[in-house]
Amino acid sequence: MQEILSETLELPTPEQGFSGRKTAEIVGITYRQLDYWARTDLLVPSLAEARGSGSRRLYSYRDLLELKIIKTLLDA
Repeated sequence: MQEILSETLELPTPEQGFSGRKTAEIVGITYRQLDYWARTDLLVPSLAEARGSGSRRLYSYRDLLELKIIKTLLDA
């Protein structure tokens, strides 16, 4: 799985991370689903959590892998 993701991604630096919209697109879920999972603490973004209106969640590469595993298990 890691090979597939790394072939199609230009990885950001650890400080940059992936936005919520980009994360949802890469993982193959809707942004609403990703938002729900974050609000219910299924997977909290490791780089930056949303802290009010206008703030952005930032997901790490490891978060993307964990989200992909969660999606695969839910789809099974």
